[in-house]
Amino acid sequence: MDPLLALLGQLGLGLATNAVYDLLKSLAGKSANRQQIAQEIQDRINMHGVSMHAETVISALAQNGFLVIQQSHLHGNQGLTFGSVQGSAVVGNNSALTTNNTAITAGSGAFLETQGNAQVRQNADGSISFHVGENGNVNFKIAK
Repeated sequence: MDPLLALLGQLGLGLATNAVYDLLKSLAGKSANRQQIAQEIQDRINMHGVSMHAETVISALAQNGFLVIQQSHLHGNQGLTFGSVQGSAVVGNNSALTTNNTAITAGSGAFLETQGNAQVRQNADGSISFHVGENGNVNFKIAK
């Protein structure tokens, strides 16, 4: 296996592991039953190798969980919103978020990450805007 591909696989696993660790750490101080913990852990979506198209707008938001998009292409003709409300979201590793007028492309080892209340919006007028609320942040990362 190509060493770079192995590293990227480890990076993806590392992101997922960090998300699960953060989740378990947050649950440690709470009294939660087994069913509640299982539901929290299941609030993860991994999109790998997906091609998605919408005639109007795509909204890819992690409401309370964790969203990972890798090696995928999401296209909304009029707009696309990517990010998180209370959770975390990551797009990258050869992925593209596009509209008829905008494109965000993350190549091999590049990632766009949101945490908390943070979204990136590709608007119908061709602009790209960043919306960060309380306890939110947007990061750009490149694996070395």
